[in-house]
Amino acid sequence: MPMKMQGEYRLSTHPNIAEKPVHREDQTLPAELLRKADMDQLARVMRGAFVFPIFLAILTFTTSYKADHPVYFWIFAAIITVAISGRVALMVWYTRIYSAGPAFFNGALIGLIFLSSGICGLLYSNTLWFYGFESWTFAIVLIWVAGISSGSTIAFTPKFWLLQIHLLLLLGPVWGLAVFLGGKAGYSFAASMLAYTAFLLVQGRTQNRGYWKGLKDAALEQARTRELELAKISAEAASVAKGKFLANMSHEIRTPMHGILGMAQLAMTAETPQESRDYVKTLSGSAEGLLHVLNDILDFSKIEAGKLTVEETRFSIRQIIEETKKIIVPQAGAKGLVLSCHANSDVPDFLVGDPARLRQVLVNLVGNAVKFTGSGSVRLEVSLPASARLEDRIQLLFRVSDTGIGISPDQQKPIFEAFAQAYAGVSRKFGGTGLGLAICSQLVQLMGGQIWVESTPGVGSVFQFTCVFGVASGVASGPVPVAARAAMAEALAPMNILLAEDNPVNQMIASRLLSKCGHQVTVATTGLAAVEAWQSHEFDVVLMDNQMPELGGVEAVRRIRTLETASGRRRTVIIALTASAMSGDRQRFLDAGMDGYLAKPFRPEDLYEVLQIFHATTRSQQHITDQPAPLSPA
Repeated sequence: MPMKMQGEYRLSTHPNIAEKPVHREDQTLPAELLRKADMDQLARVMRGAFVFPIFLAILTFTTSYKADHPVYFWIFAAIITVAISGRVALMVWYTRIYSAGPAFFNGALIGLIFLSSGICGLLYSNTLWFYGFESWTFAIVLIWVAGISSGSTIAFTPKFWLLQIHLLLLLGPVWGLAVFLGGKAGYSFAASMLAYTAFLLVQGRTQNRGYWKGLKDAALEQARTRELELAKISAEAASVAKGKFLANMSHEIRTPMHGILGMAQLAMTAETPQESRDYVKTLSGSAEGLLHVLNDILDFSKIEAGKLTVEETRFSIRQIIEETKKIIVPQAGAKGLVLSCHANSDVPDFLVGDPARLRQVLVNLVGNAVKFTGSGSVRLEVSLPASARLEDRIQLLFRVSDTGIGISPDQQKPIFEAFAQAYAGVSRKFGGTGLGLAICSQLVQLMGGQIWVESTPGVGSVFQFTCVFGVASGVASGPVPVAARAAMAEALAPMNILLAEDNPVNQMIASRLLSKCGHQVTVATTGLAAVEAWQSHEFDVVLMDNQMPELGGVEAVRRIRTLETASGRRRTVIIALTASAMSGDRQRFLDAGMDGYLAKPFRPEDLYEVLQIFHATTRSQQHITDQPAPLSPA
């Protein structure tokens, strides 16, 4: 935006303005404005060049100066001719001369002014010396000098310093001669010339200031107009991008939703249990795809809000690699691809970082590699580069290579930007939100690394990224394998659970999952009903939804905690079971008095794991006066 700060005038949006301002006219001005003023100045002095030939003609035919002083006359004529020719040359070769620099151009212009103004000043003074104050010849020269000096306030409006030089050279010699001659006539003439010069300087300065004010105002107006045009173009581009994104999101959401609804209809009309199970399995896959799209949108919203964070927990890097491979193997196998994933032997097994976010990046990159590879192989390799240890931390290098379609050089640069894919046909042919790589880029940066791609069209691509982790020892505490979580469900002793949930489908899902493990489930459809049920019965665990009729989950928990304190009743474990999964929601529920947090949609093993975490507490029947440290499954 154009701005003027601390005496400096800048026009930041003008494409031709040099970044480094030039100091002239007692201000720091953009170079483009100075260039425009230089062009205007040259045009103005060119318009005044015609008066010199006319004056020479008048001097020749109306006075005897040429006959009386031919040497002076022809010297004057020659120098004036050189000065005018120089102005013409400046005008003709302006671009070439100005390209050498504004200082060179202005130096040339000063030289020409010195020639023309200096010789005119000498002619003026020697005419007075030769003919005196009362001669016709001096009167002709005086009228001519008065004309060009008064006109110079307009001719030199862009450059006041040139006006000063011009008047000094033109009027200075005759003023000095008048003082030298002395007497009433000499001193009177000198005083008049001094007053006249002062008047011209005041007028010239006023015009100069008005000129630059108008020039800057016009430039600002042009800049504002240009900014408005750029803003309009940007808004139109954003609107087009938004429209394309919404259209793509609509496609990405509707496709799995169609699969969910279609498979549900087929499952309801299936003729055999096996057929029904096949339909339900496909339905589950469609639901997983829809969840992936929604997670991408939520993650990107966190990135836009600057609230995307990473955690610091211990985990096994090889376990993360194995889990990534298990997730992608079915997709790779269906296309007949060879998928290999491994970490080099010098990579430590146990690290400190965010395993969930690292897995998200790996699944996205390896999944993309499989998606864009028709035949051949996909390889994930984790290595420890030389000099990768940073005190108590290390930097790992991850390489995901494929033999897929590749990416052209001009398409590689924007590929990590939001809503960007290598070319328009990618989303139509392969699907995708266009957010995955943008999210990966942000996650990698949050984990202290960077991401880049090397690719050759038709040969394949290599996506590489680095991450910084702490080094841990012992057994990793991180995500529990699916098999282990399933075993947890069987190991849990039956509990008495209050489920506060207003949605009938969600009630059925949670109730069936819990009942299958032998738990007794009581359902409350409002927050107020949940508080009343808690007051009437002892529960081991309360699974609390957030948005419910009559009383929200947060307020219901606060009432329960208040009643616990007032009655001295043992603390009941309350776990948030909610679809509120934006940044800050988890901490908000924990701050309200809940002990754990599980976001919807969740998998059965996630529910069993969070119950396992609190199992010992719920079975001990101890009176707990202090709130335990908040926990939630990874």
